[in-house]
Amino acid sequence: MAKPPPIRLSAPHRRWLAGVFGLLWVSGALWLLFHYFLRTQGEFGPRPHVLEGWWLRLHALAAFTALVVIGTVLPVHVQRAWHLKKNRSSGLAIKSVLAWLAFTGYALYYFADPETRPWLPWLHWVAGLAIPVLFVWHIELGRRTTARRRPVKHETGRAPQFH
Repeated sequence: MAKPPPIRLSAPHRRWLAGVFGLLWVSGALWLLFHYFLRTQGEFGPRPHVLEGWWLRLHALAAFTALVVIGTVLPVHVQRAWHLKKNRSSGLAIKSVLAWLAFTGYALYYFADPETRPWLPWLHWVAGLAIPVLFVWHIELGRRTTARRRPVKHETGRAPQFH
């Protein structure tokens, strides 16, 4: 019988996830910074910083890439962990917030109008700024679960010997 695939992601897979989601978070945070705090003074009053649009474009590109990367996690990591009842609460929280971010990001791009513009961005970026906390929580829960299953090493650095 073939050994089931591990729940833990490979190191290259983890690097891809960290890189894509790091870029997504940083580009969104930089857009917020430039949009709300680094506006430039123009001839007719405050105007957007020249880099604001570029941060938004990079954020959109990273968001599309994140959707692909999420798709690489679903078939093995999520499905196997769900079946084994591992980290369900933190995994479900991450999936819910990611779905919320995809929905509100889509709404911002396609449905924002003068009525929704004051509050719709808040629904998106508050969740976006908070998601690293969910990722850290999920990873730490997984590490704790794995650490509990490993044998404790003695001071010699070797696992205990049972006779």
